[in-house]
Amino acid sequence: MKNPIIITIFILIFSANKVYSCSCEKSSVKYGFEHSDLIFTGKVVEINEGKVYDSIPSSTEKGKYYVREINRIEFVFKVNELIKGKEKSDFITIVTSGGGADCGNYFDLNSEHLIYSYETDLQVNTFDENNKVEPYFSTDLCTRTKNLNRTKKSEIDRLKRLNKRNKK
Repeated sequence: MKNPIIITIFILIFSANKVYSCSCEKSSVKYGFEHSDLIFTGKVVEINEGKVYDSIPSSTEKGKYYVREINRIEFVFKVNELIKGKEKSDFITIVTSGGGADCGNYFDLNSEHLIYSYETDLQVNTFDENNKVEPYFSTDLCTRTKNLNRTKKSEIDRLKRLNKRNKK
């Protein structure tokens, strides 16, 4: 019998149908600030998980559609500090797909984060301009969103300075 590891790798490589992955370029604090509608620090106080169903056209069969199931997770944050944005509430809901290859985030209950978010009216995990929904705030792995204990004070200070300049 030939090397079973090589055979296994060969089978795995050629049996994959479609593979999607999240790929992001590292961005600066200024870029993150400019491309965010709402930036804040906060603590996750509630998590509401659900599913959204969407139909997508087949790429190989004309007129055929497939139904796909998408995670839709609402993370309710108790705002510690609003850095950018016009939200007046002490609680802000961030909607995302929950992570993985689709670039969504997942946050643990009671964890604290620096959130860079944007407002969108596209259904979660879609780029189809026809899938419009009520506007909501979202974030993803390609933003500078991170756990607060991994955030340098200098980043928050820089965001505050950028916000002051932006208001002038």
